[in-house]
Amino acid sequence: MKLIIAAIAVSLAVVVSGSYVQQTGGDKMMKFADKDFLMKQKFFFEILRNIHMPLQYEEYMMHTKTWNVDGVMMFMNMYKMNMFIEKGKVFTIYNKLMMKQTYMLFTFLYNSMDWDTYYKNVIWARENINEGMFIYAVTLTVLHRPELRGMVLPAIYEIYPYYFFNTDMIRSVTFRKMYDPKFGFYGNGKYNVVYSNYTQTYPVDSVKMMMDGDMMMMDGNTMMSYYYNDIGLNSFYYYFMMDYPFFLDGDMFGLMKERTGEMYLYMHQQLLARYNLERFSNYMRPIKTLTWRFPLKLGFFSMLSYWNGMTFKNRDFNYMIKDNDYMKLEWLMDWEMRMRKMIDDGYFMMDDGTKIDMRDWKNIDFLGKIMNCNTENMLCTKFGFMDIMSRMLLSGNDFMTKMVWPSALMHFETSLRDPMFYSMWDRMLEFYYLFKSYLPLYTVDELMYKGVVIKDVVVDKLMTYFEYFDADISNVVPMTNVDKYWDMTVLGRTMRLNHKPFTYTLNVMSEITGKGMLRVFLGPKFMDMMDINMFRTMFVEIDQYMVDLVVGKNTIMRNSRDFFWSVRDRTMYTDLYKKMMMSITGKDKFILDMSEAHCGFPDRLILPKGWTSGMQMQMYFILTPYTMTEVKNDVTFDKTYMCGLTTMDTLPMGFPFDRKIDVTYWYTKNMMFKDVMIYHLDEMKMNQSY
Repeated sequence: MKLIIAAIAVSLAVVVSGSYVQQTGGDKMMKFADKDFLMKQKFFFEILRNIHMPLQYEEYMMHTKTWNVDGVMMFMNMYKMNMFIEKGKVFTIYNKLMMKQTYMLFTFLYNSMDWDTYYKNVIWARENINEGMFIYAVTLTVLHRPELRGMVLPAIYEIYPYYFFNTDMIRSVTFRKMYDPKFGFYGNGKYNVVYSNYTQTYPVDSVKMMMDGDMMMMDGNTMMSYYYNDIGLNSFYYYFMMDYPFFLDGDMFGLMKERTGEMYLYMHQQLLARYNLERFSNYMRPIKTLTWRFPLKLGFFSMLSYWNGMTFKNRDFNYMIKDNDYMKLEWLMDWEMRMRKMIDDGYFMMDDGTKIDMRDWKNIDFLGKIMNCNTENMLCTKFGFMDIMSRMLLSGNDFMTKMVWPSALMHFETSLRDPMFYSMWDRMLEFYYLFKSYLPLYTVDELMYKGVVIKDVVVDKLMTYFEYFDADISNVVPMTNVDKYWDMTVLGRTMRLNHKPFTYTLNVMSEITGKGMLRVFLGPKFMDMMDINMFRTMFVEIDQYMVDLVVGKNTIMRNSRDFFWSVRDRTMYTDLYKKMMMSITGKDKFILDMSEAHCGFPDRLILPKGWTSGMQMQMYFILTPYTMTEVKNDVTFDKTYMCGLTTMDTLPMGFPFDRKIDVTYWYTKNMMFKDVMIYHLDEMKMNQSY
């Protein structure tokens, strides 16, 4: 069926006073955006339209030549000296010069004294600053500037489709627009659809080029291309990295959220675990760790092009780094040695004499923060920039150079398309596992929930399928008439993985009344409990939520659509804009109902593809006592604007699989494994009626 126009999601806890009006209907109180809020939201949608074209709106033109500088003289001086990257040039955050310029632009916008100043400065930047840098800076300010929390930008894959849709689709759009005057007008339905076939799957025996169990990435047509190229998965990683930007000073901008370092490492560990489950679905072994032994057999060709027609830099088969890069590889090895020594020693002495105890489980947060820290931070200089340097070596680029030809690994939006990303992070996660290996095993008291027993679990049949999905990629079509901007809707149609909604039901006997925390994991099936330590790092946490227990029998039911970690599809760019305009003119009401969350793992990808005959896996359930989360800085988690703080209690992330398991006592009565089968349907499902 057609995508339903949903309302913009806003965190009502942080929306400024006067941004909504309340209306009570029956027992339910509805909240609607007022005109002031809608006009601000409209501004962001218009300023990001046709990003490579000059602004066409008359109301904005008067502000394109002037700015309001408030305490950011360095930014002004550098711009006047023409030291910023020119408009139209390829941008990447993994370049030191561009990174510093992005930092200064963000500071310039972030420090605007009020909305009016910010509004004018954004317009000036839109017309005078490099387009890629502008998108990054505006996104960062919307995510991190307190007064803008709750504002929703269009999905990044619709703001900048070049990083999410293959070159053949982009060129098909521009070519059809040149010769077909009817193409693209809103309401034409299937006439405006352009197809991409990169998600086509192939039988295993038809793939001839296999090397040590790894698919050679000659183009997008491989067994797992549907996963690598999934626009929801890639946009999730983009938003996550924008919420944890390595190039910003966390203390200065209030970004040092509680447990951000731990979340940074845990999220990458979970991405790797989820990726390996998908490999199992395609009869492939777990990803191999990057060893830095050359030549690297696995090549990668992204099939993407920048807006100016230049292709993304590829990595050839049997890849060799340049001669002068071997010194950088030695730096990387030295940084790894220092990190291992710090963890092995069990402590780190700060310059001020503070001793960081690396045997305290809470200091996994410290480890994560120094692995994802500002390049100007002296502490990070000691342990290096392993993520950045690894990407540079695999891309054949230099972080310090003025001229750069970025690869897929050099953009947040495209990193997950390259299988080498997972090999790279499998290597870096060795420090995460090494830290955890020194921690004491969980005791029976830490694992059990006294008086609580999970008696039985029932899970619906798990079924996956491929479906067509449409995204609004109109931003690739140059428009010179502002009156026609929102009459243009080009739909990029791709195939993607989805699953049928399912429900699990727990029967729990309790001797107490109180709150408990339920965690649910999905992982590979193992036949003997003695093998659990081989597989525990491959379990993916798919749900976590608080339950109220009463004395006696408790029945807990939960639908997959309500899982804590995941979010549903976003409403398309043009549809959402038209909904806003109708609300501004009073023809409709704009509900603030949390339906446009930008940050969360795609609900569609909770389950791996499975097999047509059924792939055996298992779900793991554990109920633990609820422990109150201590949140600093009065920050309330909301997936609309923040990827951080995605934990509800004080237990370590990944509990209880994050530490080595003693099978002689680990399996307590408040936990249960449940065997499940994941079936893949050959039939196609469609999310539209044409």
